[in-house]
Amino acid sequence: MMSVDDVLRMAKSAGVTVLVEGYDLILEHEADPPSHLVAMLRHYKRELVGALRMREAEQRSLITQWINDHFTSSPAGVCAHCGGGPRPDDPFVLLFVGTDRGEVHSSCHSTWLAEREAEARKALGLEAHSAGGNAEPSNSRTNPQ
Repeated sequence: MMSVDDVLRMAKSAGVTVLVEGYDLILEHEADPPSHLVAMLRHYKRELVGALRMREAEQRSLITQWINDHFTSSPAGVCAHCGGGPRPDDPFVLLFVGTDRGEVHSSCHSTWLAEREAEARKALGLEAHSAGGNAEPSNSRTNPQ
């Protein structure tokens, strides 16, 4: 019997990145994946989805811990992302880690968080995509349902 890692290695060697979205497998690829690989992914879908979701949860936990461990307070009234001050139409999001406190404009929050997550992924040696495959961009996405 093949393991989840065996199936993922086969996919990667065929140039296919296997991602999970909800309960679906998503394949990212440059060229159409071989039909035998798609059949194998369908066969092991339940195991793959479970394993990939577990790996994503573990990675999310590591990333969150890294961000918390490397959190830097910002002065009151100063955005930790852009350095700007209060804006009447853009309230601060307050960030707390232990006794540390920071503020980020609402409009800066998603960028600030994405940058912190990218720093964490780099520092932790995690791939840009989910735990299922390589981080190379692809031309196509397929749902092998």
